Amino acid sequence: MQHKKVRRPADARRAKAPIPHLGSLEEFVPYKLSVVANRVSQSIGRLFDTRFNLQIPEWRILMALFAYGDLAFFDVVERTSMDKARVSRAQRRLIDLGLISAAPDPEDGRCVILTLTKKGSAMCVAIAPEARRMEAWFLEVLSVAERRELDLILDKLFARSQALKRNEAARPQVMKEIVGRG
Repeated sequence: MQHKKVRRPADARRAKAPIPHLGSLEEFVPYKLSVVANRVSQSIGRLFDTRFNLQIPEWRILMALFAYGDLAFFDVVERTSMDKARVSRAQRRLIDLGLISAAPDPEDGRCVILTLTKKGSAMCVAIAPEARRMEAWFLEVLSVAERRELDLILDKLFARSQALKRNEAARPQVMKEIVGRG
């Protein structure tokens, strides 16, 4: 027997209550972006888990290698925006599955270069249409103009996040400036 979660009136009030200096959580852009990104990623993740036996970090690595070609381990970390430990675990599994290979960088023996195998490339070719169908399903609620606008907005936010990432040394100063605006 399943238990139904009962929502108490206090919970309902708390969900809509403004957060001091933040406002409604449902109107806070970083929160909404995070929730939407996680839900999109999880739905694609479920698809890839059931159809291709891949977890989200694994398909991100595969698709990065498919899109950009051979990459150094740290470039994979950067392009997928995942931490080193997660990339390392996913990399090991992808090697075990025969989807990628890893070899020392001939120019820098401390660095590892990841490469798609033929099997990995074939899987990426199979994954791409599935990913596009899932993307289309999410985007079908938007008009063509809204899709173009969303793409432009995401490009701008992506560039802004990249600028902050590139300027790691200045991050404390940038954060101080952002916080000081209040």
